[in-house]
Amino acid sequence: MTKSTIPLNLIYDYPVRWSRFKTLRDFVQNFYDAVGWQNWSTRFSFDIVDSTLTLRATDVGFSYDWLLHIGASTKREGQHAGYFGEGFKIASLCAIRDHGWNVSLSSRNWSLDVCSTPINVDSRTLLSLAYEIETDCEEKRETVMRLCPFEDRTLMEAVTLSFFHPENPLFDRCLWQSSEGAVYTRSKRSKPAGFPSTYNDSGPGIVFAGFQAMGSFQEPLVFCLHNHRNDDRDRGTYYSMQVVDLIQRLVPKLSSESSSDILKLLKRRWYERPGKKYDFTCYFGIIRKLLENISQSTDALRQWQAEYPNLLVARCVRRNDLKNINRRSQSLCWMRHSENSFRLVQEGFSLLGYPTLEDVCARHGGFTVVRDPNEMEILQIRKLETIVAKIIPNLPFELPPFKMIISETATWRGMAICVRLAKSSMSYRNILIRFHLPYIAIKRSLLMSVEPNVALGTYLHELAHVFGGDSSANFSRGLSEFLDAVLTSAGEIQKWKAVWSETA
Repeated sequence: MTKSTIPLNLIYDYPVRWSRFKTLRDFVQNFYDAVGWQNWSTRFSFDIVDSTLTLRATDVGFSYDWLLHIGASTKREGQHAGYFGEGFKIASLCAIRDHGWNVSLSSRNWSLDVCSTPINVDSRTLLSLAYEIETDCEEKRETVMRLCPFEDRTLMEAVTLSFFHPENPLFDRCLWQSSEGAVYTRSKRSKPAGFPSTYNDSGPGIVFAGFQAMGSFQEPLVFCLHNHRNDDRDRGTYYSMQVVDLIQRLVPKLSSESSSDILKLLKRRWYERPGKKYDFTCYFGIIRKLLENISQSTDALRQWQAEYPNLLVARCVRRNDLKNINRRSQSLCWMRHSENSFRLVQEGFSLLGYPTLEDVCARHGGFTVVRDPNEMEILQIRKLETIVAKIIPNLPFELPPFKMIISETATWRGMAICVRLAKSSMSYRNILIRFHLPYIAIKRSLLMSVEPNVALGTYLHELAHVFGGDSSANFSRGLSEFLDAVLTSAGEIQKWKAVWSETA
């Protein structure tokens, strides 16, 4: 046997700091790449005995020359978790310098211990990482690595589970797989402490990039994109936007059947859409692509419509589109009072044949479509206008015209069309008037009822919209003034009610 010490020209104070997890994962990664993910569960093993961690890979051997040069790597071709060619060197430096681990490795007919040795540079003595190598040993059919002192089994568990392989206990049912990647449901097993997770999103979901766990998300799924490379040699965990980007790269590859299974598990994302112009953490595009995949299969499409019959598409409405904002408000109100339990979903669901919220609302007569009043209705309208003029005198505007809501099944009993005034100069009892009302509409049943209270209350509510929208403080103040006028005019209203019921 021959012994020698080989300096690596890697200075001891080289400015790199890897955590215990990153250091250990890099060591394990070399074993993972050597045996391949297909054989990981059968040819790799570890144990911790007497404060020593031992890693073993059977039927694997290589020359220690690959460990001498920065950038040299056996992993130049094929699919591997590592590819920088510097991992063992940097990991060894961090292991002995920062974490106090002794490192030894053996393969074929050699073994080495990681150590340090002084080197001279320009008359200065520096400390360099080095290997103490013993050659011409007995030939071995396995590669073995030892770290000591080491007793942290939880850390080792987190590291081993962070590598992709079908038998990973964090995986449950396989939904899709190919040479490019795979998608699994998450098992009920919890991630061990220290397992890679995305900042501010440490949900049960996992993304694997290049065969290593790189981030997390909220849904119970595991997305694996094998050919995705992280160019950061320190391999930090992914941000949420990188997790979304990886999933977006994977979903175009999926089948209709797997897309259907995955979409069901992303149920809470069905109505998600960007909250701003550039929203890189939104699942809107992912959901739409899954829907496109499903739409390619007649069977998958039919199954979706049978399993989820009450989905309604709610398209994005621009803030300045007053007409469609009004339609949306009415249709949402109709939906809330509907006997069916509808669920709103994004535009992509139209690819599966689902109707829009507004279309279904219109089909059920939920919109307040209006017409001009007939003669009998005009008589009752005049009575309303007469009592309002008596109990609320000196309004600084003319009472708006009346329209009739055609459908008695419409969501709203009354409606006011509001046009914001360019300049607000009028006021009523020091409450600024902000809107002009082209017309007020109410249902015919209110006018024809023998009890006029609902008709009067609805009319005053809609008239108060000259002050503002339903949720505005200005509207609340104005409506309060109108109601105060009603309370202080009880005698006039009682006489008016007698006149109303004579012809109603």
